[in-house]
Amino acid sequence: METMLEMLKYIQSFSNNALDTFFELVTMLGEEHFFIIIMAIIYWCFNKSLGYKLAFVCLTGLTVNTIIKEIVKFSRPIGYEGIKSIRVKTAEGYSFPSAHTQQSASFFTILMMYFRKKWLYFTGISAMLLVGLSRMYLGVHWPSDVLGGLIIGILWVLAAGRIFDWSKEKGNPWLLGVLVIPMFTGLLFFKTAAYYKIVATLITFWIGYIIENKYINFLTKAIWWKQIIKLATGISGLVLIKESYEKLLPPSIYSDLLGFALMGIWMTIVSPVIFRVLHIEERI
Repeated sequence: METMLEMLKYIQSFSNNALDTFFELVTMLGEEHFFIIIMAIIYWCFNKSLGYKLAFVCLTGLTVNTIIKEIVKFSRPIGYEGIKSIRVKTAEGYSFPSAHTQQSASFFTILMMYFRKKWLYFTGISAMLLVGLSRMYLGVHWPSDVLGGLIIGILWVLAAGRIFDWSKEKGNPWLLGVLVIPMFTGLLFFKTAAYYKIVATLITFWIGYIIENKYINFLTKAIWWKQIIKLATGISGLVLIKESYEKLLPPSIYSDLLGFALMGIWMTIVSPVIFRVLHIEERI
């Protein structure tokens, strides 16, 4: 512990206002808002299958992250003498492993494996390392948390990504239940807001994947201005749902469960239907 504390102090010895701002921006690459916007662009406008894979791997990975945190119960460096902690609102729950680092590692690993472009390898690896560094610089994670997040994030892509590909090869999205169903039963044991939000989104994405593929089968192709309308419509709906449930329902894990379930349904089922009704999906 003493060694890791000294490492954090050394990293923060370079602290200044410019770096504070820079690393606050960098750490957003591992947050849910960045993930939702990029995944929405991919899912609604570019490649539906890649969008589903990103959602499945990253959401199951975050579920595993939350389970590990609740089992290990490792405290954060927040409050330690000599450590300045910034953006602590992004540091809920326990410390190990870093969810921001793990999320960015999984997200960019999937993109690198899919596109196989040199510029994306450089961008992806740089983003993973910078997000991890930002969590230490901001004083909300230990070096071990960041290292654990990187390793778990990459390994989880290989494991969960293979399960997704196996399900797709078999033409049977129900097979994803080998991970989703055990994680759903975890609602009985891990009663935290983070776990309920993630699993609610995971379950509805899985249900949406099954229903959309069988009954809707929307196409991502559209002229550029229709793609902008898609994004504006879809993201506006997500924001409205989030704002509504937070204002209308009393704060609780069950309110979080309902709110994030509605957002998952909106993204996978309702939005594609609206795109078709409004004729902003180009049919072949």
